[in-house]
Amino acid sequence: MHEVLAFLRQLAINNDRTWFKAHKDRFDVLRKSWEQDMERLIGLVADYDPQARGLAVKDSVYRIYRDIRFSHDKRPFKDYFSGVIGKGGRHTVQSCYYAHFGVEELMLCGGIWWPEKPLLEQLRLLIDAESDEFLAIINAPAITSRYRWMSRSLKTMPKGYPKEHPLAQYLKMKEYLLVMNLDEDYFDCEDWVERVASDLQPLKPLHDFLNYVFE
Repeated sequence: MHEVLAFLRQLAINNDRTWFKAHKDRFDVLRKSWEQDMERLIGLVADYDPQARGLAVKDSVYRIYRDIRFSHDKRPFKDYFSGVIGKGGRHTVQSCYYAHFGVEELMLCGGIWWPEKPLLEQLRLLIDAESDEFLAIINAPAITSRYRWMSRSLKTMPKGYPKEHPLAQYLKMKEYLLVMNLDEDYFDCEDWVERVASDLQPLKPLHDFLNYVFE
């Protein structure tokens, strides 16, 4: 992983097709190794979460190439490797695990990112109706010792909920995403893949809860 991050830092400085072409062989070696690590991570997560079983690594990981068709930012390459672990892989709309290893951010995540309005309304209804279960999950020490919320929020309560609602903080959220920030030293261990799998495991109850709306 240290080699991957070193390459990505160089790519961030030289984010153009000419440089990338000249260093494509190095990229291919690092990318293949990282995808093998991700494949193993998927297997370890699948040991405790059936939603990850049968997920192919090609359906989990994102390409290095940016979609610049409608963007003012014309840099052709991402400066991070990332992947989704959960039913449907990177195309899922369900609560899932996400690993992001990049120049600007190193993080593990879990939850639902940018849900469409009908789904968001269902999630709010679920949290309101099953508040005790929701609070027990997000206040578990295994969560609070590792993760923080990274969610956009409304300035006022959504329609239909009183201003003084005890779960106002969560009902205002536009997404339900927990994040664990890492530093590069995190990978200074015998098996960082196993460490990531262990740190993702506390998120499973949250996935199970949020995914009630899909049943």
